[in-house]
Amino acid sequence: MSEPVQTLSSRREFLFCYDIKMGNPNGDPDENRPRVLPDKTHYVTDVRLKRFIRDYLKSQGKEILVDTIEGKTTNLTGRVAAYLQINKRPKCEGRELVDILLSAFIDTRLFGSSFAFKKQDGWEPTAEPKTLTGPVQIQIGEVKHKAQEVDITGTSVFGSDQEKTQGTFTTYYALRYALIAFNGIANQHSAKVSRLTDDDYNIMLRAMWYGIRSAGNTRTKRGQVPRLLINVVYKPGEEFQFGNLMDYLDLKDQTNNAKQPHEWSSPDDYIFDLTRLFERLKPQAPRIQRIEYCKSPDAETLPPLGDFNIDGVDVKNLDLDKPETPEAKAG
Repeated sequence: MSEPVQTLSSRREFLFCYDIKMGNPNGDPDENRPRVLPDKTHYVTDVRLKRFIRDYLKSQGKEILVDTIEGKTTNLTGRVAAYLQINKRPKCEGRELVDILLSAFIDTRLFGSSFAFKKQDGWEPTAEPKTLTGPVQIQIGEVKHKAQEVDITGTSVFGSDQEKTQGTFTTYYALRYALIAFNGIANQHSAKVSRLTDDDYNIMLRAMWYGIRSAGNTRTKRGQVPRLLINVVYKPGEEFQFGNLMDYLDLKDQTNNAKQPHEWSSPDDYIFDLTRLFERLKPQAPRIQRIEYCKSPDAETLPPLGDFNIDGVDVKNLDLDKPETPEAKAG
């Protein structure tokens, strides 16, 4: 018998921030404009961030369930059937099928899945359980300041049809600049069901950091840069998380009011004020095993992350931008 998987050892939660310049972080389904709430706060869906993570994981050779087949869109049944065929495994269902999916696909272990199989090519498997709650839950992200929308107009070389001799006008919608914050939690109890491990979670943090950059090969995402990651690791057995770390992040003007927040254009214009966040964390020190962080060299925090300490709590710089050694890559 194989040894049981050592699943996520304790509760986790994170704050993650990235910025975008002259780009559209998450277009709406109607006009592909940046998404905005009634109070004019711009937001980015958790689905968008998960897509960044999944795309990076795939680029690094990880199998993901929510994927295409040879670049073509498919449904869940088609994706699973293709995986089984490529790996020369027979079709199955129930618990056996879910066991295969959890072993194969890291995104299923992270985010769960509704195993809503539809009949395709005569196969309509059932799953047990039918729905798997993901241990990692990410809240919808928000732009942490007022942002300015811009319409960028250009021309294409090609005409709109064969009769046209001139190119057509093109328009895409963007934000002049935006600092976007997300927070999320990882639940150790759900991890027992999905088989999420500590290594899986750490791989996700790296994929989140690098996935933002990797997505910068498109016109609307090319201005994206990861700026700040804070990961709180609680002690085993603790049943606690704040669940709203981004609420404790403030941006402090660095321009002496020469610019309004909607006129900001880079991290030079503000400081990440983490005062409230650390005030919330300090009383919970007996619950916390360690605090991990990574910061862009262009981002300034108050207090400086390197100077922060809580009695009895390890503080570790993940230094995700440090080039990996060949040995680490192979691992």
